[in-house]
Amino acid sequence: MQMQVKQSLEEEQDAEQQAEQEDEYLTFSLADEEYAAPIMLVKEIRAWEPVTRVPYAEPWECGLINVRGSIVPIIDLRKRIGLTKLEYNKHTVVVMFAFDAGGRERVRGAVIDALNDVVRFPSRKIQPSPELRKRKATQFAQGVVEYDGRMIVMLDLMRALGMDVEKSA
Repeated sequence: MQMQVKQSLEEEQDAEQQAEQEDEYLTFSLADEEYAAPIMLVKEIRAWEPVTRVPYAEPWECGLINVRGSIVPIIDLRKRIGLTKLEYNKHTVVVMFAFDAGGRERVRGAVIDALNDVVRFPSRKIQPSPELRKRKATQFAQGVVEYDGRMIVMLDLMRALGMDVEKSA
C-alpha cells in the first residue's frame, strides 16, 4: 500500500514538473507587433537574398531559393497576415522553418522584419487568441502570451506558411 502511495506521489510530481517545463520560442517583429514560434522548428536564419519568382503565385509567396541543393519556398509573413508590404533592407531576414511531413522534412522560409530574441516560458501561460472581427492576423494566431511586459502573438506556422493547405491537398 505504501509503495502505491509513494509511486502515485512520484507520478504527480513528474506531471507537475512536465507542466512547468518551459519551452523556447524565437521572437521576431512584423510591423510594430511581436510574434513567436517554437525554436525547435527553426532550421536556420539567413539574410534576405533575391528569389526566383513563380508565375501565378499568391501575393505573399515571394518565390524560391536554392539552399544547399534544396529548393525552398519563401513566404512574406507581413503580406500573409495582412500587413502592408515593407521594402526589404539590411535587417530583413529569412527564418527557415522545418516541419515533419510524414517522415519527410519540409522546409519553408519566412521573411520577417527583424529578429528579437529567444524567450522561455511554460506553455500554460499561452492564452487563447482574442476574437477580433477585422484582424486577418488573428486567423494565424495560436494564442497570446504576456512576457516581460510585452504581448507576444504565438504564430500558427503551419497555417501561416501554407503547410495546412498542402497537407489537406
